[in-house]
Amino acid sequence: MHITEFTDSLADRLPGWQHSNRAVPLADDPAGGRIWDSGPMPYTAYEPGAQRTVLTHHFGLQLYVMPRPYRPDQFLVLPMLPANTGHEHVQGIKTPRGIAVPSDPVRAAARLHRRLLTDYRLASATPIRLSSPGHLQIHVTFDARERPRIRSGYIRVFIELLGHGGFLLDPATGECHPPDSLSLAQTRRQLTKSLNQLRHRNFHVIVHGTNGPRSHPPLLPGNPRQGRRR
Repeated sequence: MHITEFTDSLADRLPGWQHSNRAVPLADDPAGGRIWDSGPMPYTAYEPGAQRTVLTHHFGLQLYVMPRPYRPDQFLVLPMLPANTGHEHVQGIKTPRGIAVPSDPVRAAARLHRRLLTDYRLASATPIRLSSPGHLQIHVTFDARERPRIRSGYIRVFIELLGHGGFLLDPATGECHPPDSLSLAQTRRQLTKSLNQLRHRNFHVIVHGTNGPRSHPPLLPGNPRQGRRR
């Protein structure tokens, strides 16, 4: 079974998880540096021409899926660092272990539920909180193509952006970003909509532009701007 077919079938059996629908060559894959635990394999081990895919959960979690070297009947499923975190945020935290699973998606999903997913979810809460750039803050920067990159240390933010806002989680950086298929105008509308939703939930948005940071405080009850919403 090809890795994209396997991961797509696996996602259907894991509520809350979405398949990236894209296979990437393992050689020089920048997302490899965000693997939290490599399980039964050294980080550098893979067969020539091997590819990986990623599963993403709206809590800001990702699973790195790749063929198990020289085991054609197995895949490796490896937990990645949670959104917005780096290796410095997971020091001293019990690491959820990456595991090998059979190439049958039904059996693989059962093994993941039994041996990885709960441990991964529980272990991720602390590093996400430690990575927060400030109390109830969301930071927005822009890349060279003027597309937003969003960082925050709150699972509620990831649920809004990934679960409801149509944003994606970059496996290489841990940042949320809009799909490349959206135009700049569509991206601006979606960004404004999602950030306003979060501002109504008491989040403070800081946008970093060429003229320096701009602060957008929460839209609290009674704020006159809130009354203009339709």
